[in-house]
Amino acid sequence: MVKLSLSFISRILSIFKIKGVSIFISLIAISVLFWRYSPDIAFSDVYIFANTSSRVIALCIFWLIAFVIFALRATIKFFSSIKDDKRQQIKEIKKESNESVNKAKRNFFISVKEAKNTWKNDIKFKKIPLVMIIGNERAGKSAFINYSNIEYPLGDSLDTYKKIHQSTTNFNLYISKSGALIDTQGIHFSQEALFNPSSTDELPEDDVEKNKDFLIKKNIWKEFLNFLNKNIFHSKLGGAILIVDTQQFLENPKEYSNDLIRYLVKRVNDCENSLKIKFPIYVVFSKLDLVEGMGDYFKLFKDDVANKAFGLSLPNSFNKDELDNDFKELSRSLLYNIMSKNSLSHSLEDKKRSYLFLKQLDNLFALVSDFALKLKDENSLKNSSPIKGVYFVSAFQENVPINYLVNTVCDRYGVKKPLVRAFNNYSKQSYFVKSLLKDIVFKGHLVNPNLNTSLRAKILNYALIVFICTAAYFACSHFLKLKSAKELEAQNAMLSVSTLLDGQRYKDYTPTQKIELLRNLKDILKIYPRLFSGDTKFEYPLLDISYKGFKSAKDLYTELTIDFLKNTILVEMENMLETETNPDNLIKAFYMYQSLFDKDFINANLFKIWIKTNWAKFEKYNVNQEDFLSHVDSVLNADLKDIPQNLKSIKAADDKLAKVERLERLYSLLEFISYKNEKEFYDIKKEISGINGVIENSNAFEPFNKIYTKEGMRQFLSNLSSYIDDSANIEKWLFQNKQASGLDANEDKSALRLGIARLYLQKYRSRWMTVISGITPKKFNSRKETLDELEILSKVKNPVNSLVDTLNANTILTDETFLKYIYSLGYPSTEIRKLFSNFSSDFSPYHTLNDSSKENGILNTISDDVSKIHKKILDFNYEMLQSENDKITYVIGGVKNENDPFIVLNNDSKMLPKELMNYYQQVSKLSWKQVESGASTLLNTAWQDEIYSLYANEIMPFYPFDETAAQSVSIQSFKAFFGKNGAWNQFYDRFLKKILTKGTNGYRVKSAYAKDFKFSKSFLENISVIDNIANTMLDLNDEIKINFYIKAIDLSADFSNINVSSVNDKSITYDHTLPSSLHITPKDFDTSSQIKFAAKFQNGNKIEQKTFSGEWAWHRLLRNSSYNSEQGKYSLYLNPQEKYYFGFDVTPNNAELMELLRNISSFKLPKNILN
Repeated sequence: MVKLSLSFISRILSIFKIKGVSIFISLIAISVLFWRYSPDIAFSDVYIFANTSSRVIALCIFWLIAFVIFALRATIKFFSSIKDDKRQQIKEIKKESNESVNKAKRNFFISVKEAKNTWKNDIKFKKIPLVMIIGNERAGKSAFINYSNIEYPLGDSLDTYKKIHQSTTNFNLYISKSGALIDTQGIHFSQEALFNPSSTDELPEDDVEKNKDFLIKKNIWKEFLNFLNKNIFHSKLGGAILIVDTQQFLENPKEYSNDLIRYLVKRVNDCENSLKIKFPIYVVFSKLDLVEGMGDYFKLFKDDVANKAFGLSLPNSFNKDELDNDFKELSRSLLYNIMSKNSLSHSLEDKKRSYLFLKQLDNLFALVSDFALKLKDENSLKNSSPIKGVYFVSAFQENVPINYLVNTVCDRYGVKKPLVRAFNNYSKQSYFVKSLLKDIVFKGHLVNPNLNTSLRAKILNYALIVFICTAAYFACSHFLKLKSAKELEAQNAMLSVSTLLDGQRYKDYTPTQKIELLRNLKDILKIYPRLFSGDTKFEYPLLDISYKGFKSAKDLYTELTIDFLKNTILVEMENMLETETNPDNLIKAFYMYQSLFDKDFINANLFKIWIKTNWAKFEKYNVNQEDFLSHVDSVLNADLKDIPQNLKSIKAADDKLAKVERLERLYSLLEFISYKNEKEFYDIKKEISGINGVIENSNAFEPFNKIYTKEGMRQFLSNLSSYIDDSANIEKWLFQNKQASGLDANEDKSALRLGIARLYLQKYRSRWMTVISGITPKKFNSRKETLDELEILSKVKNPVNSLVDTLNANTILTDETFLKYIYSLGYPSTEIRKLFSNFSSDFSPYHTLNDSSKENGILNTISDDVSKIHKKILDFNYEMLQSENDKITYVIGGVKNENDPFIVLNNDSKMLPKELMNYYQQVSKLSWKQVESGASTLLNTAWQDEIYSLYANEIMPFYPFDETAAQSVSIQSFKAFFGKNGAWNQFYDRFLKKILTKGTNGYRVKSAYAKDFKFSKSFLENISVIDNIANTMLDLNDEIKINFYIKAIDLSADFSNINVSSVNDKSITYDHTLPSSLHITPKDFDTSSQIKFAAKFQNGNKIEQKTFSGEWAWHRLLRNSSYNSEQGKYSLYLNPQEKYYFGFDVTPNNAELMELLRNISSFKLPKNILN
């Protein structure tokens, strides 16, 4: 925080150094002073500036003159310079450099984002340093980073950072958990090399075109350093590493080294001036592998030598003697190492190259020593950042090593150099980089914490003093407020206790009310933890003594707790002692009951576990379990001397337990006391992730004692002797009356231990058999749950297979390593092997599944089968089959193909143990039910597409199904829907024939499909109507079979006669005398057909007519006639006033026709066939 404030202040102060800003502020100051004091200025007693307007005018003239002098001249100069070619060129250079820097910034933030996404909260940017890698081009800077064996998360967007690139062309950021590195372009380091002046007084800006590259690189470098001021890491810059190419360093003349020093000093100076910090500098000589013999020398060492640092760490100040001595010691150490490992190398050539490497290294050390001294001297003249080390690395071996000693001698004396033998160092290993970065460079800011302390240290010290004073003030204020708060807290607590207990009739309370009273009282008192803990440390310094005033309330709480215990826990315990028949439960209850009256044997954790295990006996008190258990500690710490033991219950327990074998009693106690705390429970649900998603929740998977695991068995059997002793002591303490005589007789300890072990294995087996029996699939509530569960089971590593692995891991007791461990505990080998073999054999069907990880394992096959079912259901939902009709047919027809995934899973599961076979066959059935439930939706859709749409478009809107419609449904359309080969019967035959059955009362759903196909009542009723209509009107060939006779029997007296005509020129005339009949044959009707009634009045001058037309004319006749059921005749009114009528009978099938009319008028198909 101090660092940020100092930086902010320095920036503000730097603004005032600008000449223009200073002048502007001065002018404002003059204006303010003039406005304030000018009214007092008088000329010949005339105050010319007393008026506000005169001052405003004077200030306007003043600012106008200032503008002309300062601003206008600068403005003219600015506009004249806009047309300057050189300015345009400089502008282009700045634009180009800004684009490069913007790319670097963008990539920086991408790197930061990648690091955050990779390590989440594991990385704290403000705790890791930022180090810059600098050096000449091709010096090995990028290789130094990329082959450092340190993880840098880079996404696809920064693919150019990776090792395939040839050379860095910008600034690249690499972030690891330990630190961040900036890889720089080599030309930025040696940017002055781009400036080649032709005269001593030439500046780069004099010839912009000639020095364009230099100006661009210089501007990029400057802008990039400004960007580092954002400071997202520990500091703006935590260090700099100069990478020196060893080959170039040795082969080039001294001017090369001088240039390196000059460039480094300049770059460090740039960083210090721009960032206002000091940082350690490390000189690293790369490509050490090019010195012949390096590979032969270091291959004698262990592999981890490559991850060490090789070089010298330097103090802030050093001299030539110190540096030479350090290098000599390093050289001597390397020599001694090769001498000590001389016997490891059997090749004379390898040894020669190793010693040659050391000699060349001595020569390199001498040159490096001179270089480091000169660098220190030059750097100290301009910079404050120290040289902290000289190191040597070989990031990647890919070139032919060189014998520099021979080459130097040959060059010195003009001798021809010998041919280089192609002996490549292709070890492809990074040497000395990782430790250099992680242990030295990245921790440099920790080793040199005072490097940037000066004014900041003073400010921090001052701030510390201010903080201490402020803290003292607030501490005093806090204690005063705390005192007042404690007094108020005590008053409120006293008031709450008084209110809670005032006028209460505790004896009349139910157990629920009593526990509620206890909970409220404890909630009031728990603001004083010392009441319950008894801790008195620091009570006076912290002014925490108010609790002493509530000790009587705490005693009351204890008294009420004891009373609650007496009326709940003790009652249930005594009842259990008298009525419990299970020896295991009885002895545990007996132990807990007796321990309440003997504090030497009480165990709070066991007592809570016992209450949880037997919670069913306490549920009748309607008390929350957590509330109940929260008072147990108070119960166990209370003095129960005033509560007598129930001797009757104790005697009953004694009598029942005396009949139980001692081994069983001891084992029950032993198992019980093996619980230390809740952590001693083994929870399969926690051990196996996702098991709740594929296995139905049951008591089989409830947490159980950890001794029934293989790991728990090790501890149990190793401590069995001490467990037996503890159990025997408890048993001896429990049975102190006369009935317990002889129970503690001396027995063979080994036989007793073996007997306990035998009982233990029986319980162990029972525990895991219970787990196996609980393997049942989780019921699916939705299609999504089905697919989710199948997707889990389709993987080889699924919870069921993990359960099998867990079962095998805990039931294979015959492996030799485990048996040897058990033998080492002193158990008889023959007996133990027999017991363990018999035990393991009970689980052998599961042990054979251990090969399930192999490709041909049955569990892999089962997972593959489940995967196919998963795919089948997915495909069924989408585009598995050619059409939805095929899907419906597939489900309704049932699975018949032996290669169908459902059949395959059922068949393959038969090779599994019985419990797993049942599990996967149930999974198959449940999955098939989901397919069936999906088919009901498809069936409804098919109904709408094939039947309802036809009905809605071609049947329902027309007569006779809509009696108000002007148009009639054609007989062909009627047949196409109702006929034997019509749409309805085809739909029924394809989809519904196997689902529905027809009885005397209509259609009903077959029991096998009743759950998945819940048809609506309206649908079932109307399809019965369809059958009735079709059977009445159509024959087997879908021809109209209905026909009837109209027998004239009555006519209004106003008429003399009536003529009735029909198709095929059939007609009758009725004149009140003999009845006559007309045969109506609907199959002969077409759209032009008519049934015509013409009645002639008595006077013969007038005729009353009525006509029915179309294919349904016969139906219109019957619907427009009134039927008198008592007389059994129809009356057709020939006029709207119903004054004139014609009476007739319909024979011989009147009842059938009336039923047909009713069916047609009531026929309404539902849009959805399912509820």
